[in-house]
Amino acid sequence: MLILKPMKETWETKPYSCEFCKRSFRRESTIISHICESKHRWMDKDKQGNRLGFQSWIEFYKKNSTSKKQKTYEEFIRSAYYTAFVKFGSYCVDVNVLNVSRYIDWLLKNQIKIDAWCQDTNYTKFLIEYLRIEDPLDAVARSIETTINMAEVDRILSKDYLRYGNSNKICYAITTGKLSPWILYHSNSGKEFLDKLDESQIKMVIDYLNPELWAIKFKREPEKVDEVKSLLTMAGY
Repeated sequence: MLILKPMKETWETKPYSCEFCKRSFRRESTIISHICESKHRWMDKDKQGNRLGFQSWIEFYKKNSTSKKQKTYEEFIRSAYYTAFVKFGSYCVDVNVLNVSRYIDWLLKNQIKIDAWCQDTNYTKFLIEYLRIEDPLDAVARSIETTINMAEVDRILSKDYLRYGNSNKICYAITTGKLSPWILYHSNSGKEFLDKLDESQIKMVIDYLNPELWAIKFKREPEKVDEVKSLLTMAGY
């Protein structure tokens, strides 16, 4: 009795191959609709969280490897750390992290494990430290932009937002770094706002506005203080 053996599959019978998982297909339409994990990761490469995750992964390898070879996104999607770094990138987008590159440096310097990079406690520690070392003019520019955006919503003049805006919203903006101690301590409207805070609000912002530490900083940078005061006075704050 004659037994017919199945013909061995070759590249000729399956001419279409996925460049990511190397799986082969007979029809072009099949490979077009084919989505493997690696291809899915590649298709997500333009998402903001993925881009930030890729950047942070590169910095991670620069700090932890002697290799000077530039890492590629193709290598990233095949990395065992892909999911962890994309999660971190998405976290940065969700909480609107100030200066992502500086935050990554801080995490690496403090040897924080990648699994803990998305913990709010770590970002809070970084933010409190960063607010004290960033350029004062950058801090003031961000703060003024914040008051403009918040004032537009509440239909208040931006220069008066710290006087008449919602105190709880302002406190929250302080805890996210959008309103810097530079504007709160060196503008008339900022001082008025601080004077009217209740006990719960003070508790909410005290770590970000630590009076003793900021007083020491201001004493060490009198020229910057004068420049900021002059700028805020001219702007009507």
